[in-house]
This record gives sequence, C-alpha cells and structure tokens, in this order.
Amino acid sequence: MTPKSVIRFGGVALIVLAMAMLVRTGDIASSLGAIDGTDRAFWFQLTFMRLFATSLAGLGAILIWCSGQLSSSQQNSLTNLMGCVLGAIGLMAVGQQIALWNSSAGWVLAGAFLGAAAICALSSVRRITA
Repeated sequence: MTPKSVIRFGGVALIVLAMAMLVRTGDIASSLGAIDGTDRAFWFQLTFMRLFATSLAGLGAILIWCSGQLSSSQQNSLTNLMGCVLGAIGLMAVGQQIALWNSSAGWVLAGAFLGAAAICALSSVRRITA
C-alpha cells in the first residue's frame, strides 16, 4: 500500500470506528468491564467514550483531507508518524488489557491499533526498498 492509500484507509477506518463507538457505546463499555446501571461512574465512562469517538471521527476527516492535499514526501512523513502513534496507543491498550480489562474486546482493540501500526510500518518498508 502506498502512503496515500494508507492515510486514506486510516481516515475511513477511524470514522467507521467512531460511528460504531457512538452507536454502541454502552455495549462497548460493558464488554470492557464497566458495570451497567445507575452508577454515576458508568455514565462518566460513556461520556468519555463519546467524546473520544467524536475525536476519532475528526482525526479521520483530517487524514482523508491530508491524503489529497499533502505532497508525496509529506504523506510518507505522516504515515511514519501515524505508525508511531498507533503503536503507542496499541501498547497502552495491551497494558490496560492486562491490568484492567481482561476481556476479548480489549484484545480486539489492542490488536486493531497494533495492526494499523504494522500497516504503516509496512508502507514505510516498501517505500524504502522501492
């Protein structure tokens, strides 16, 4: 995949993830271990997840815009940066999974971020060898 397609795909994937989080917030929170009910902490978790999802949608829109506006070298640089950031998020998700979540949804989330980081890294490797 070229950096341009990685950036565009990443933007679309973030928007799709954000929409899923916005629609299924309660189910996602419950699968990550939040206790459903009238507990105020549960509702604080849901509001944070909705804010996070909205941020992901905005980041996705920025990435889609960047795929059409940036030069080739800028797209390469952005892909490298995205890989580092997604890798860090993935490692944090693994840490949270081990320490707190202990659920299959946590492994899916961590795997998705680490997989996205790997795609960015592969894009960089292909560019260097080409």
